[in-house]
Amino acid sequence: MKRALLVPFVITMMSLGFRSPEPPPAEDFCTRLKTMLEAAKDGFSPVKGEATTRMITGHEKKYFKATLKFVDGHECYINDVSSYPECECLLETDTRITEKLSNSYESYKKQIQECLGHEWVIVEKDSTNDYYLKGTKYKKLVAHENITGKKVKFHLYIYSSMIEKKRIVELKFEGIGKK
Repeated sequence: MKRALLVPFVITMMSLGFRSPEPPPAEDFCTRLKTMLEAAKDGFSPVKGEATTRMITGHEKKYFKATLKFVDGHECYINDVSSYPECECLLETDTRITEKLSNSYESYKKQIQECLGHEWVIVEKDSTNDYYLKGTKYKKLVAHENITGKKVKFHLYIYSSMIEKKRIVELKFEGIGKK
């Protein structure tokens, strides 16, 4: 009897380990997005966690793990450049541009638009309106504050990452640097 109950339990537990990361509910995403955008105004200091390194085109680069994540299973990394701070957050990965990856991009795009409203200028670029994306299925949503002076900017991308060696959906934030 115990063995009969143990087998379904083990199978269930094993399947949990192989699921792709689940995106947070829309309200959690919006809260996290606004938190990251506020942190970007201060060079990401409020969300800067432990120091780490990443291999970028064969060279080890210094980064910090952000204390905030958008998706369980994927980290956000803050560069170690105080004059031009950036934070990259993986949201979804796949071996190629699949329907799942495209749907993920579209879902995040919708959540961003609903979350930020008219306080931000948001433009989508693809092969029809961006020379560098011609002939590809890649897209990017470009957003910046609708203010004058120094402003925070971010991108939502679907593209091929040389770092991850996969196709990815990624948020990349450009913070305000210190001179």
